Amino acid sequence: MSVQPKDYSLYSFAYCGNTEGFKNKLEYLADIAEPEKWGFSEQEPLSILKNYVFKTFEQCNKQGKIEYSADRKWCCVNTGLLTPNGKDILMIFNENKKQESPWYLKSFRDCAERDFMDNFTKIPKLASYTDNFEEFYFKPNYNIEINTDHILDDNWERINKEVNLPKNMVKVLLNGVIEETKLKVQRNMRLVVPQFYKDEIMYLMPIRIPVSEDKIVTMALAIEETDTHQYRANTIFTKEMAYEKARLLMKPESNWLIEE
Repeated sequence: MSVQPKDYSLYSFAYCGNTEGFKNKLEYLADIAEPEKWGFSEQEPLSILKNYVFKTFEQCNKQGKIEYSADRKWCCVNTGLLTPNGKDILMIFNENKKQESPWYLKSFRDCAERDFMDNFTKIPKLASYTDNFEEFYFKPNYNIEINTDHILDDNWERINKEVNLPKNMVKVLLNGVIEETKLKVQRNMRLVVPQFYKDEIMYLMPIRIPVSEDKIVTMALAIEETDTHQYRANTIFTKEMAYEKARLLMKPESNWLIEE
């Protein structure tokens, strides 16, 4: 008999309010945190922040980094975000007597506010994604193997939506730009950005696809390290998807991810 894996998600842990109420909480979090890009469209201005909050909570829950008050009526999680004054921002929960979930997401608060200081004596630990920080750094001397046919076949709908060109033409373009990017990466390893994907540290390598004389589309190859100390590209993301995945580890500063 198979055992179902434990659900560490935020919605499983706590009631977060209705859609509008949770949206208001995210807007407040964006207001009190250091300013940064939290969305790609007016329709979903906080899509990156929402994903960040959910993934960060899940990692903290997996790692047992939820801090409880002495009376066990409150608990909190470190969001990993800071206020402009350098204060930790916490997710504050209190016991929930009205819904099925035992906890209720009350608010996001910095560590100097009453909701936190009246109930907790220490700031909860940050989510962590590796014990070896060298994993954050791409090794430009490693061989990079990329199966273009496999990437095209498995991700064609995503690629075609971005470039809108025939598949055989995209294959030729991809082969060319990938080889060009390999040369650039060997000279500037900072082009490659770490990400947390499938519970591992992987990497995002930019590729710039010329789709017309005046338009270049930037996408990202997802690269994983093999046991034989090589890299293998296993999928491709839009730039927006890449930014969202990279943000979980750190605020992206690479030009190709933040340029409009």
